[in-house]
Amino acid sequence: MSLGRWDDAILKSLLYVGIGIAVWALFANLAPLSISGLFGLVVTLLLYAGVYLLVSIAGWLIIGFPLHFLISKYTNRSYLYYAALPMAFVLPPLYYKGSLLLGLAALFQALIFRFYVYKKV
Repeated sequence: MSLGRWDDAILKSLLYVGIGIAVWALFANLAPLSISGLFGLVVTLLLYAGVYLLVSIAGWLIIGFPLHFLISKYTNRSYLYYAALPMAFVLPPLYYKGSLLLGLAALFQALIFRFYVYKKV
């Protein structure tokens, strides 16, 4: 049983999804963009980075790594298995008013993780 290159894969998944959300927040006007608001922009991005990393690392420690171990041990390591649990956080906001941000972040992290964890070097 090989768990793949999970250390490199987790860093890439956190980085790519984090940058994607930050760019989306800038273009969606969720952060101040004026010259006088430059300090506010920096504080907002630092606050975002701290909360994003805290939530993501907690999620990987509590859910992601044990699930990756089970998937690696008992399945064929399909993308479907890595996407199944995050979809539980994506589907409810589609039916009820809610934020898709955390669910989509978890889904993209899991899929990027799966891509890089077993990528041939």
